[in-house]
Amino acid sequence: MTTYLDINTPHEERIIGGGDESIATWFQMPYQSIVTRRETNQPNRALHKHDFIELVIILNGQGTHIIEDAHHPVQAGDTFVIGPNIQHAYADTNNLSLFNILIRNQHLQTLNHEYISMPGFYALFLLEPRMRAMHQFKSQLQLSPQALAEIGDWINFLEVEALQTTPLACSRARAFLQLIVGNLCMQYEALGSLDSTKLLHIANCIRYMDNHLSSSLQLADLAHAAGMSERSLSRSFHATIGQSPIEYLLNMRLQRAEELLLASPTPISQIAYEVGFHDANYFTRQFHRLRGMSPRAYRKQAEKNYRANAHEAATYTEAYGTSQ
Repeated sequence: MTTYLDINTPHEERIIGGGDESIATWFQMPYQSIVTRRETNQPNRALHKHDFIELVIILNGQGTHIIEDAHHPVQAGDTFVIGPNIQHAYADTNNLSLFNILIRNQHLQTLNHEYISMPGFYALFLLEPRMRAMHQFKSQLQLSPQALAEIGDWINFLEVEALQTTPLACSRARAFLQLIVGNLCMQYEALGSLDSTKLLHIANCIRYMDNHLSSSLQLADLAHAAGMSERSLSRSFHATIGQSPIEYLLNMRLQRAEELLLASPTPISQIAYEVGFHDANYFTRQFHRLRGMSPRAYRKQAEKNYRANAHEAATYTEAYGTSQ
């Protein structure tokens, strides 16, 4: 049960409620993919989670960021990403100011390909959040005062546009987010710490998978892309991701196949080839093993769900219109 302390309690001891947050809490319009939230004096906050991505930039002060059971000191310049459905909280806050950028999950993939193909993007937005959820992994990116000041100018512009909910303002907000993401990715790639370097090696491996999904890839190819030996890659990859590189590649291929099955009536044999399976029967067996149904059944189930949702929406619209 969430506890609310008296407002007169000293700031460092006050705890505001947790309370899970959803996209509906913050995103007012269906085309709105970015929301900003500035906390100028962040109090302690109980554990909570949300179903969107949160990019956090610490502007001033200090405190402790709690992720699951791990406690991480934070201070000005620290920058990190919190993935969906990750329990986190703030404690021991002291003049803690931060800027939160809330992002719809699917929006990251619509950013300029030049940015999302950067190793720094994979490390900051994909690998670090996963590492923090699995292990007591400390965020690596801390902006220098100069870099923080530069980012500060951009987040001010982003905030102005994001506070508006017109389509044009939302489009401008996305443009500023791209600038911020690109800058942060370059900052990450320049870190040079042992942990960040390891993540960047793995990020290079995953980026190579993503760009060569239809090719026949072997562990040697992935190790070469990562700049590591096969043994080192396998060990580091499993410690970071919880899977072997080949297992991860298989799941990446099946995830892409799911997208293609839903997006078009393309024959299943062609989809299999496009995601790197040169034997359609083997593709079907792997899909059934890991997804619990055949690709054909998956497509039919998705079509059935789509028709049911469309019918429900039409029924609601008709009833709503009648009530007016």
